[in-house]
Amino acid sequence: MKIRFVILSIISSFFIYHFIGCTDLFLGPSSSNSSSIIKITINNPVSNDTINYSSTNISYNITQDAGINFIELYVNGTIYKWNPPNSDGSKPVIPLSFDSTYINKRISYYLIYYDKDGFSARSDTMSNILVSNIQYPPQTPSSFTFIRLSYTTINLSWKDSVISNPPGFEIWRKTGYYGNFVLQLVSGPNTNNINDNNAEDTTVYYYKIRSLNTIGTSPFSYTINTYGDGATHSIPPPIGLTAKALSATKVVLNWNDDIGVENYFKIERRYSWSSFVSIGVVNRGTTQFTDSANGLTGSIGYYYRVKAIASSDSSWSNEVYVQTPWQ
Repeated sequence: MKIRFVILSIISSFFIYHFIGCTDLFLGPSSSNSSSIIKITINNPVSNDTINYSSTNISYNITQDAGINFIELYVNGTIYKWNPPNSDGSKPVIPLSFDSTYINKRISYYLIYYDKDGFSARSDTMSNILVSNIQYPPQTPSSFTFIRLSYTTINLSWKDSVISNPPGFEIWRKTGYYGNFVLQLVSGPNTNNINDNNAEDTTVYYYKIRSLNTIGTSPFSYTINTYGDGATHSIPPPIGLTAKALSATKVVLNWNDDIGVENYFKIERRYSWSSFVSIGVVNRGTTQFTDSANGLTGSIGYYYRVKAIASSDSSWSNEVYVQTPWQ
């Protein structure tokens, strides 16, 4: 009799294991077995982000998907929404939407994914997320300019056109006229200047700036470069300007012109205490000018620059200093 009972128990256990499976059918969905095979990862918004209270969708990925059963959204540690798959079985759009009472509050959230095999996976928790009433991309910063502070440091400054909900800022830089713009610096909200500490004084840099918030980015500002901010610089500047004093009344200037899109070059000169004045022009493609019979005297220091003049713009070279010898 005992042998018969043991045999029946073994058969019963075998039937339960193979035909019902190992999943505990009495567990609720939030208690499903976890698996290291499946994974759910949140891409956006992430910790410390700012979101619009009424229209922010969660971007996420699921790996080793065995078919979506549903996804739970937890906000501040409490289940907030149950999300079934789309009608075609694809992953659903999961909005983070709140009423206006959440504005200027901070929340945390995470997702739990349940597949059709009875397994689940939980995402990392995204925390310290500010709920805001931002609804539009920001406006372009204005008054963008620079000051060189040292041989390697340039301070870039601007004015924020947004009155409320100040955005962050991206400063893009390219090296030389032919370079490509890359993201160089990022500045947070409520700032209006930043230092570029990797700017050699022998290199020409071009800068532009834009604002950003969680809704989008503004158009870029006008471009400035380290030759000066007196023009829009849509044409390449003369580069490599040098000056050599041959006598008390003769200085020879040389420069490079790589493109030749200008109409002509204008040569300008000043004393250390005066402003630049024009002292001559040369045709396009010319890369040398001799300053003579223009009031030069011996043992005086002069500054020179060359301006490329096009039909609607100008671009300035670097400035050079030279001192004439005694008579």
